[in-house]
Amino acid sequence: MRIVIIFFMVSALLFNGGCAIYEKEISNRGGYLDAVLDDHWMKADSKGMRALRAFAIQVSLARIASVSAKNESDRQLLAIRIGALTKRFQPIYACAFDTNPLGVPGAENDPCFYYDSAMVDYSTGLFDLAMIALPVEDARRLVNTVTGSFVNPINIADLLSTLLQIGKDALKYGRVVGALYRDTVELEVQLWLATPAIDTRPPPFQVTEAHVAALRGIYSRRNDDMAAWLAAIAELRSQGLEPMPQRRFFVELGGLMNYICNLITKDSAALPQCKAGLPKTLPAPAPVLGPAASVGFGSIGRPVGASRPGSPGGGPPIAVPASSPGPAAMMGNALTAVEKTVTVADGMRLQQALCVTPSSEFDTSTRDQLKNFNAAFLYPANSATNQISRDGDLINLRAAQGKFSDCKKAGFRNGFEVGLFARFGSAKMRSDLTEALAVAGILAPAKFGTAPAAPLAIDDATRQAIGSLATKYGLETGSEITRNFYDRMSKSLER
Repeated sequence: MRIVIIFFMVSALLFNGGCAIYEKEISNRGGYLDAVLDDHWMKADSKGMRALRAFAIQVSLARIASVSAKNESDRQLLAIRIGALTKRFQPIYACAFDTNPLGVPGAENDPCFYYDSAMVDYSTGLFDLAMIALPVEDARRLVNTVTGSFVNPINIADLLSTLLQIGKDALKYGRVVGALYRDTVELEVQLWLATPAIDTRPPPFQVTEAHVAALRGIYSRRNDDMAAWLAAIAELRSQGLEPMPQRRFFVELGGLMNYICNLITKDSAALPQCKAGLPKTLPAPAPVLGPAASVGFGSIGRPVGASRPGSPGGGPPIAVPASSPGPAAMMGNALTAVEKTVTVADGMRLQQALCVTPSSEFDTSTRDQLKNFNAAFLYPANSATNQISRDGDLINLRAAQGKFSDCKKAGFRNGFEVGLFARFGSAKMRSDLTEALAVAGILAPAKFGTAPAAPLAIDDATRQAIGSLATKYGLETGSEITRNFYDRMSKSLER
């Protein structure tokens, strides 16, 4: 009976006193609470931006907790909660970059229709973290706020507003929180400035260099004019534009979280749990009361590492190569700004995924297979180049590498095959080949109906099927999937 009464009270509030709440619940992806966050902090409608905004809240709460007066037991519990919350963030991070964590064959790149449900679970964890991270009196205020939330949805908005606007109340919470607020504003500025290089959305949603020219000019002055930043961002938002997050921003936040874990606790059991799945982009804080030789400005290492996409089967959402002394060697013969960010170690792994003999430079063979790979991702457009021109190109390559780290072990022979199977998935490619065989009147080879075991994607039976189709099409491509072969096969499936 109590549940029934609560249901009717909530319904009455939604339809009578809360029309705005109801309208946002049915018209805004993420619902009313997401609309509240849009009004009070970073505007985020896309999955990627909502994921970045949520993770930034987690890092901010951890930073507040790292400087608050808490005993060691509370700090150990806090560290464990942070690690558990990072695990909840994994499917959200994967979905943000169209890597479906469910691992269903053929659905590896399907958008996550259950994204809002995952965000609800993560938001619950954020509240739990806030209860431990905030000072006692503020945690008590949050409890009192939530007490009436089941019969007054506006109280939930008050709760989130409190968490998000906490930085503006710097006099009460301390100067560190005011600094956090300013830092998140600068993070959003960098998001806008980085978007044109990766934005492939159609106009009028695409953010171009012309759009961010004013903001870039303001930021390049290096006088940290936050009022001017906010005004320029407001102008961009008024045009209906939204930035796109890159993986490196998640890695930077994750690296900061790793560093914060060191500040929260030194407990040998809780600290590894706090750092689980996080990259290392900052050196551990030096013990200021230790020997003099252990502290010095010259010992501070530069941040290292770059993001890697999460695999469809799960795993840590954010990972970077292990740190090394000194700057990493970069790939030779780089032609674009993006290529100049690729280290030799990373480049050799990409070459291995593209069926190229690993080397320390973008050589002729690498260029040929890059063009093949790009052609597969741009198909049916015929505008592929042999370069990594945009961050989006590098993201595609690393996503393919995450699925097929070794081209030969996967049974591929060229970058075009790697691109097709990474883009569409092994199940769909086998289904299309099966249909093409039927259209051509060719009997499927024995064992072709059985999918090969991972990491093999193209086995001998599949090669035989490809060769039979190539002969039927009058092509001299043998048993490889080339652009010409795929053109003919695609046309046959359109009939």
